[in-house]
Amino acid sequence: MAEKMNINPEENTGNQKIQAETTRKEEKKIIEVQNLKTEFRMKRRTVYAVNGVSYYVKAGEIVGVVGESGCGKSVTQMSSLQLLLSPPAKITEGRVIFDGDKDILSYDNDGEEIRSLRGAEIAMIFQEPMTSLNPVLTIGEQIAESVRLHMGLDKKEARKRVIDLLRLVNIPDPESRYGQYPHEFSGGMCQRIMIAMAMACNPKLLIADEATTALDVTTQAQILETLQDVVKKTNTALIIVTHNLGIVARYADRIYVMYAGRVIESGRAEDIFKNPQHAYTIGLLNSVPRLDDDKTRTLVPIEGMPPNLQKVSEHCPFLPRCTQALPECSANGVPVIEERGCEHFAACYNRNLNKAVHASKDVLETKTVSEEHILEIKGLHMGFRVKGKNYGGKTTLKILDGVDLYLRKGETLGLVGESGCGKTTVAKCILRLYTPTGGSILFKGTDLTGLREKDLRPCRKNIQFIFQDPFGSLDPRQTIGDIVGEPLKVHKLVSGKEAYNNRVKELFEMVGLDYAMSSRAPHELSGGQRQRIGIARALASEPELIICDEPVSALDVSVQAQILNLLEGIQRKTGISYLFIAHDLSVVRHISDRIAVMYLGRIVEIADCDQLYNNPVHPYTKALLSAIPIPDPEVEKARERIPLLGEMPSVSRRPEGCSFHPRCTFACDTCSRKVPELVECESGHLVACPVMYK
Repeated sequence: MAEKMNINPEENTGNQKIQAETTRKEEKKIIEVQNLKTEFRMKRRTVYAVNGVSYYVKAGEIVGVVGESGCGKSVTQMSSLQLLLSPPAKITEGRVIFDGDKDILSYDNDGEEIRSLRGAEIAMIFQEPMTSLNPVLTIGEQIAESVRLHMGLDKKEARKRVIDLLRLVNIPDPESRYGQYPHEFSGGMCQRIMIAMAMACNPKLLIADEATTALDVTTQAQILETLQDVVKKTNTALIIVTHNLGIVARYADRIYVMYAGRVIESGRAEDIFKNPQHAYTIGLLNSVPRLDDDKTRTLVPIEGMPPNLQKVSEHCPFLPRCTQALPECSANGVPVIEERGCEHFAACYNRNLNKAVHASKDVLETKTVSEEHILEIKGLHMGFRVKGKNYGGKTTLKILDGVDLYLRKGETLGLVGESGCGKTTVAKCILRLYTPTGGSILFKGTDLTGLREKDLRPCRKNIQFIFQDPFGSLDPRQTIGDIVGEPLKVHKLVSGKEAYNNRVKELFEMVGLDYAMSSRAPHELSGGQRQRIGIARALASEPELIICDEPVSALDVSVQAQILNLLEGIQRKTGISYLFIAHDLSVVRHISDRIAVMYLGRIVEIADCDQLYNNPVHPYTKALLSAIPIPDPEVEKARERIPLLGEMPSVSRRPEGCSFHPRCTFACDTCSRKVPELVECESGHLVACPVMYK
């Protein structure tokens, strides 16, 4: 038989052995968590944060863990590495088997075994790099410390290893940047340094805990692609903890969906998105604004709040919020996770769910947008005087370099771009928190740049601000009722206590909050509730323009959907105008009528929403759009990713000519000599790129 098939028996046996070893290697579970339970035991209460979680990750596999804030994603990962402070945290049950034979939970929390495991074989990338990096040590020293401790390299070898790692994560000029401190790097570069530190000792498992949440979409894409590349090159396993469904659709092989400290669904990424088997998973998908979705569709948030984890649920924990519940959901106990298909598991009694993702056909009412301009910005310049050896003595840094915008009554104008491009500076100039160094800002025909401080108060009554961080913008010493009512007193909008209370109650109802909560302090509210208070406060003075500066970037997808629907509903009732600043173009597309794209203090493209998304012209706009992940693995596989070269330059070293040309793959000699002007390429569509539009 062997001769007939012209196969050497010994050679065939060797091939079989190699194939078997390869199969075993692919199927080897790097980490397997079994029935993990973690409690936080305080004096008066116990929080059951993780309640029987089981999952595994294989070598070379990327696994996503998704769910709303408070569902137990991060606590599960911290528990598996014994990183939680005890007390109050207590792991009451479970096993965490690493690399086939090591039970991490059996190790002493301060012992040599667990310390040698962390950093060397398992590494974690945390959400906020600036709080994870030591500000008094150079980044080279911080990475080298781990290399020398776990790998036993000498100082020279450690330096070479660190430089190679910095080059791996695309840090430019790693030899010279080895000796720089964390504050000398951008947020995206600091996160890449954290990745280099995590990869320093060639770990078998990487855990990225919301590692890209607060980053620009371009930086986020660069970091995740770096991680994906590392996984391919080294066969490292990667766990991505996130609430961004687009990220796991683009990068994950398998997904675990968590709710109330439990895994309620798991499976291959394609199956989870194409055929979700739990009502909560469907709810998450319905809450997400998609880049390829119909922008007129109403988002469908998950109503209600996640359960209180101080009490172990006797039924399905999602039951109070579920719109597809059956009688047995309340009659029976907590559903057991069961197989629903090949490698697809779910804990749900309803096997006939309405699985149509984005099933809502509710279309938003047509709103009226006037042709009258409520805001006109002409040739806006903003510079800051600085001094120091890094700037060559005293100089003026140009943050805004000739910005032209207009906003109509009842319209939403989206302003997008990477961090540092000047979006928030534009907003602060409109409010005159900054005094512009040139240009004009006309609000209803009045030039705000020429007004004295006392003359600005009536204008500020009509221009309000919604901040990115709702907790940081609310006075912790006031009740939320006093916070909402403060503008009424400042601008003397009501007379008498009864009129004041009625107006505050009306504002609470307008943003969907119970007036009975008015005596609470800000720390007693959830993130979504705090953001609603910020909106109510902004509405109190009955403004005609609200500037929304990243109002939903830190919120869960369901809460984000609620806030977006709320803003749109208020606009349709009151005819208010929004300047909506964000870096998530999916969100901007959903809410905006027109969109302006900003780069290094200049507008590079502006158009109606559909024009910009269907026919982007500027290379920077194309790169931004391609960086936005769509929560659909099949769509993601077919999309072309347009990479950006390098980092956005500092305004202190602004390139000559077109500011984008050092990162542009289409740049020519003219681009480095002449600043391009905004030119209309079609009706209402302006672009500052003569190369792409001729």
